[in-house]
Amino acid sequence: MTGDQIIVAELNLRPQDRFTNPKKYPLAREYDTHYCSFKVDAPKRSGVYWILLDGAVVYIGRAKSLHNRLSIQYGTVSPRHPYKGGQLQKCRTNAKINKALGAGRSVVFRWEACEDYEDREKRMLEDPEMRPPWNLRS
Repeated sequence: MTGDQIIVAELNLRPQDRFTNPKKYPLAREYDTHYCSFKVDAPKRSGVYWILLDGAVVYIGRAKSLHNRLSIQYGTVSPRHPYKGGQLQKCRTNAKINKALGAGRSVVFRWEACEDYEDREKRMLEDPEMRPPWNLRS
């Protein structure tokens, strides 16, 4: 099963401003930014996915549940996420999507459901010359 979806989002949100922060977690400067909110109608199956910016692949990933990763984890930044110990990688990706959409660029999520999602992602990222720019780890 394959699919893709053009992202339409509510832009320039600051969920971190709603966090009461009772334990006084520090907010990293690079995460004190604007985020967006969106939903992706991906299946609740394992698979690999691509994020495309104006048609070019900028990120390759894998997920046990495509729906949870794309719609819930990337599409929603909770008030706690941008703080130390939060979901910083997801914040970084969401902020990049917010910036791209705010600049009028096209963002598309593409996915393919599969059982061998870990091996598929590994093979796609093996060649460092072909690594998409948003994939930071080697």
